[in-house]
Order: sequence, then structure tokens, then C-alpha cells
Amino acid sequence: MIMDAPEVREPFVQSASEKKEITRDIIKTILLVIFLSGSLAAVRFSPLWYYLDRSHIYILREELTAFHALAPFVFLAGGALVIAMGVPRTVISILGGMVFGFLSGTILATAAAFAGSVVVIWVTRALGHPLFHQRIGHRLKAIEGHLRNNGFALVLILRQLPLPSMLINVLIGLSSIKTSAYVLGSVIGLVPEAAVFALFGSSVREDFALRISLASLCLIVLIIVIKIYFRRSPLARELSQKLTRDKNLTKDEL
Repeated sequence: MIMDAPEVREPFVQSASEKKEITRDIIKTILLVIFLSGSLAAVRFSPLWYYLDRSHIYILREELTAFHALAPFVFLAGGALVIAMGVPRTVISILGGMVFGFLSGTILATAAAFAGSVVVIWVTRALGHPLFHQRIGHRLKAIEGHLRNNGFALVLILRQLPLPSMLINVLIGLSSIKTSAYVLGSVIGLVPEAAVFALFGSSVREDFALRISLASLCLIVLIIVIKIYFRRSPLARELSQKLTRDKNLTKDEL
């Protein structure tokens, strides 16, 4: 009896075009870091910093919300609402870090992003099936085949795609992803980005140079790790190719 030779997997090799793409992404990330650092430096060394100083942070909370101890809950509810309306969650993360500090800002920004996505998913499932199926049904087919065995990984990957959060949430809302896979995949997928941008925001309160440098490094590393994972994972690569193929149509879909 002749045994079949074991399948030999070729080592992962990056093509020249893939290396150029990663280089472009790194350059874009560095430009984003420069923009964020400059913007936050302007805040740090402007009169606004008086209100963001640790000794005066309560003044900002009172003046912005007038809810005192309820300020975190107001931020959470307001953040969830604006994210559900399409505001990038990075904005909420930066604001969370500025007002509440790194740790609390990360937690509140993640909770707001998750709550905002739940709102969109609930509305999609309750009211939007005919409308959204007509507009993004072709994208929905790309994920339906992976739901049964890869629900958690699917949600985790979707959270890292360069697509609007609104589109991702609508796709999840139209799909049959299990609740447990959605919750776990979303939380784990949302935390890294929230933490990095909350760290950016917290730099205006204390240790500006240190926190900006650390946040910049973390952002670059995060982008590189995501890129490498998308190159090495067949599932991630397939989803990325199918869902981002028609980038020009994305803005008109929702």
C-alpha cells in the first residue's frame, strides 16, 4: 500500500507589491501620528489645557456635561449615539482619554463603540432587511459561508477592516452570527484601537511627550500586526479581498 506524501505548505513569502503596500500603510500611519501629535500639542499648550489639567479636570466635566458624577454615563450614552450615527469611534476614544484618562477612557470608549454597534444591529434586524439587502447583499454573501465555524474570528476580522463601522455593523445585523461570537469578537476587536487613541487623548493631561511617543509606537505596531495577520490568514485575506474590492461604492451603499 502506497501512502500519499504529506502535503508540504510553502512558506509565507511577501511579494514586492505586498511589501510596497505595507510600506505605504506605515507611511500613512506615521502621517496620522504627526497630525494627531500636532493637534494634541496645540491643545496641550493652549488655554484649553487649563481645563484638562488633573487639578481642573472636574471643571471640564461640570462645564461640558453639568452632570457631575454622572459624567461617565453621559459620555457613554452620547458616545454610543454618535457612533451609531456614523461618527468614527477613534474620535470618541480620543475624547475619552482627554476627559477621563487612559484607563477609564479606554473602557468608556470601548463600551460606547459596542453599545453604538448594538443599536445599529438592532435597527437593521428590526427594520432594515429589505433596504440593506438590496444595497449590500453582495457583501453579505462574502461572510455568510463562514458563520457556522468561524463566527468569533469573523467578527474579530471585520472589526479590523478599513471599512466604515456603520457598514460593518449593518453586515453583522443582517447575518446570523451568534450573540456570544458577536460580543466576544467585538469587545476584543474594539479594545486595541480604543486603547491606542485613548492614550493619545490622555497625553494632554500629563506626560505629553511620553504618552504621545508610546501611543505613536503602539499605533504603528498595531497597523503592522494587523497587516501581517491579514497576509497570513486565509480567512482574513479572503474577507478583505471580497469586502474591500469595490471601495468606491462603499460611500454610496448606506
